[in-house]
Amino acid sequence: MLHRIFVGIGSNIDRDKNIKSCMAILKNIYGDLSISPVYESQSMGFDGPNFYNLVSSFETNESVYDLKNNLNEIENKHGRNFNETKFSSRTLDIDILYYDNLILSDDKVQIPRKEICEYDFVLKPLIDLAPDFIHPIHNLSNKDIMDKIKIKRQIISIVDIDFETI
Repeated sequence: MLHRIFVGIGSNIDRDKNIKSCMAILKNIYGDLSISPVYESQSMGFDGPNFYNLVSSFETNESVYDLKNNLNEIENKHGRNFNETKFSSRTLDIDILYYDNLILSDDKVQIPRKEICEYDFVLKPLIDLAPDFIHPIHNLSNKDIMDKIKIKRQIISIVDIDFETI
């Protein structure tokens, strides 16, 4: 059975290189990708370089835990250190935002990610890809979440990254 997945991707270290590399790997593994625009946003909770953030959507027949492990492997290949503090620079950060309409929270994954309803750099790229997708907990579309829930605004600008060459 194919599952519709939305992942949030971010980087503030070698941003262009790491995000392009990540997208190439995702395309190689999962095939057709939908890719939102890339947004530059301020680092949050620490003083550091700005982040590039985007959302990608694809389909997979992997279980949520196999998907999580594969995404962690991609992060590892890009030098991600999982012992880092919560608010710190990242070579690459990939979070499962939605996995179909699954609601799951345990010590390995949290789906849907709470950040969807907290930060514009997560929600805005979701709206770009799937404005009418319904959040399974709030029973609101992504677009309605932006209109009805107070979201922290951190986006600075849209960044032009060419994904045609991946």
